[in-house]
Amino acid sequence: MKNLSRALRRHHAARLKKKRQYYYGWTKKLDPQQLGKVLNAVPSCSCYMCGNPRKYFKERTVQEKRWMQVVE
Repeated sequence: MKNLSRALRRHHAARLKKKRQYYYGWTKKLDPQQLGKVLNAVPSCSCYMCGNPRKYFKERTVQEKRWMQVVE
């Protein structure tokens, strides 16, 4: 039986590209370079809403909060 992992990976990439071609509320289609970026990394910015809460609000991330509960 042939290994279909490459075909499956390509299928999912094409599926996500089709789904995200009008991402971020843009009315025009993304060009192939921007579409590849959206495919690999969904947030296109690092503003306070998308970025790390430790950087902007000086608080711990969700994972760190969970770890501190386990440790205590």
